[in-house]
Amino acid sequence: MNSEPQVLATLTSENKLQLIADIVAEARPAIQADGGDIEFLGLRGQRVEVRLTGKCLTCALAGQTLGGIRRRLVRALDEPLMVVPIMD
Repeated sequence: MNSEPQVLATLTSENKLQLIADIVAEARPAIQADGGDIEFLGLRGQRVEVRLTGKCLTCALAGQTLGGIRRRLVRALDEPLMVVPIMD
């Protein structure tokens, strides 16, 4: 029997933010290799806010990239989340 959901239930807010930041950071090398970048800005409720820069701003596949990050976050945290790009 998998006890992971019980472990996740004990995550502090700080641990949760660090886990999200780590997952976003893991995606950065591939994004940077294509001329873009992503930065984790924060968590507001169920919204993971990120900043896209470089070629990501005009890339037709940026939505798929954000969707892949969202799926990884949902698996890791076992809760519904949205990954939302914030434009400055």
